Amino acid sequence: MAVETGQAIRAAIYTRLTTDTALKALIAQSGTIHMHRVMAPQDSPFPYLVDRLTAPRWPLMVLTYFLDLWYYGESPETPDAAIERIRTLLENWRITTGASEVGAGRMLFFSGGYIPSDNDMVWHYATQWTVDGISKRLTSLVGT
Repeated sequence: MAVETGQAIRAAIYTRLTTDTALKALIAQSGTIHMHRVMAPQDSPFPYLVDRLTAPRWPLMVLTYFLDLWYYGESPETPDAAIERIRTLLENWRITTGASEVGAGRMLFFSGGYIPSDNDMVWHYATQWTVDGISKRLTSLVGT
């Protein structure tokens, strides 16, 4: 059950981020936002997102969601704007099952910041989120 819930949550977040036109304008390559699970393949072209989700803890179902942005460029201007857009999309966003709020979860921003790189053109911004309030087995989440 926990794996299915995690997959449904990740799918809902993926859809919300990769279909947003404002975020696409900032970080889409050829019109596509690249998002990888756990880690990007070696030599992945910049920019891209990487996400991870902890296993749900029962019975309250509090999860931790990690989302990192990797960007290559001369300044942090674009990654800063992209992170701000991501926060706008996810902060307090209610994840629901279909048209009801049964089994709903809410995204809460916990922390974020740049992680130093050995290349001064690589910008790595890591965020951590709490997903709370999920109480049922979820397999077909949609965002509202």
